[in-house]
Amino acid sequence: ADLTQSEFEARAKRRRNIALIIAAIVALLAAGWATTPNFLTVDNLLVVIRAASITGIIALGMSYITISGNLFALSAEELAILTACVFAFMMRAEYGLFVSLVITLLFAAACGAIQGAIISRGADPIITTLAFGALFRGLASLVTNNKNILMGTKAAEWLGTARPLGIPTQSWGFVILTGLAWFVLQKTRFGRQLILIGANRLAAQASGLKVGQASLVAMILFGICCGMAGISAASQFGLAVANLFVGLNIDVVAAVLVGGISLRGGQGSPIQAALGAIFIALLQNFMLLHSFTTGQRMLVIGCLVALVVFGFHMLQKRQA
Repeated sequence: ADLTQSEFEARAKRRRNIALIIAAIVALLAAGWATTPNFLTVDNLLVVIRAASITGIIALGMSYITISGNLFALSAEELAILTACVFAFMMRAEYGLFVSLVITLLFAAACGAIQGAIISRGADPIITTLAFGALFRGLASLVTNNKNILMGTKAAEWLGTARPLGIPTQSWGFVILTGLAWFVLQKTRFGRQLILIGANRLAAQASGLKVGQASLVAMILFGICCGMAGISAASQFGLAVANLFVGLNIDVVAAVLVGGISLRGGQGSPIQAALGAIFIALLQNFMLLHSFTTGQRMLVIGCLVALVVFGFHMLQKRQA
C-alpha cells in the first residue's frame, strides 16, 4: 500500500510538472507572437525544432543520470564535439557511412562507460565529468589542430539536412528517442531499478540492486546520445570543428531542470527533459531575434537555472 501510494504521488507530481512546462512553452509562444514578427513563421519554427532536437537528444541521455541520483554530467558539450570530429574524420577517410556511424557511436559509448566506471566507484559525478570534459575538448583540439575537418563527401548530408514530411531528420530522431527513453524508464526492469536507486540508494543497495552497474549504464546511454548529437551536427554542416556546441552544457542542464526532473533523483521522466529542451530552444531563439548577445543569452539561461535550483531547495526545506 505504501509503495502504491508513493507511485501515485510520483505520477501526480510528474503530470503536474509536465503541465507546468507545457504552460511555460505556450506562454513563451504567445509572448513571441505578440512581440516578434518572425517568431511564429514556419522557417523560424523549423530552426527552433532543429535546435531543440540537438539539446533534447542529449537531455534525454542526461535524464538517466539525474533520475539515477547522480546529478549531471558536465562533459556533454565536449563529448559531442569530439564525436563530431571522429565521425567527420572517418567519413573523410572514406570508411563509409555505416562503418563511420557504428565506430563513432561505439567510441561515444566507450567515453560514457569510462566516466560511468569511475562514478560507479563512488567518485563525484560533477568533478569526474568536468575533468573528462576538459580531456575531450583537448583531444578534439589535437585531432582538428583547431581547424575544420571537412568530410569531403555528401553521403551523410541527409542526416543533418533532410526534411522527411517537412520535418528535420534530427527532429524525427528526437521524437523516436523520447518515446524509447520513456519506454525504458517506465516499462523495463532497468528503468524501474534506476528510479528506485535514485529515490533511495542505500535501500536499493540493501535490496541487492546493482547500483554501480546502473550508474555505468546510465553514463553509456548518455555517451551514445552525445554521439548522436555530434553526428547530426557534423552531417548538417559537412564538417567538424572544436568550437561547435558553445553553451550546450548549460542548455542541457537547464532543459533537465526546467523540465522538473528531481535533483535528488528517483523522480522524473524523459518527456520532461524533452519539453524542457523545447522551452530552452524557444527561449534562445526568442533572445536571438531580439538581438541578445551570446553573453546576455548565457546570463539569462544561467539565472533561470539558478532560480530553478533555488526553488527546488526551498521546496525541499518546506517538505522536510
